[in-house]
Amino acid sequence: MNACDWEAIHGFESPGEYRRFCSWLAAQVNAGSVEEVPVTRPSDDLISGLDEKWYRCKASGDVWRLVAPQAPFRGLWAGLE
Repeated sequence: MNACDWEAIHGFESPGEYRRFCSWLAAQVNAGSVEEVPVTRPSDDLISGLDEKWYRCKASGDVWRLVAPQAPFRGLWAGLE
């Protein structure tokens, strides 16, 4: 477990679930516990051109990536290795 208590999501079940997750993440940014950071190297394990954003947990320094769904890919929320 990490300091921000995040769990990986390997595929959002619906567009609504993705929107709710983005709203939750925006609230974490607004609260100051998370910050968006620049994507320094787009993920090479995914389809090129997908919308990818990175977020850092201020408590732990862990950086996670959010990749928006684009059919047939269902999106991703996972820590960077």
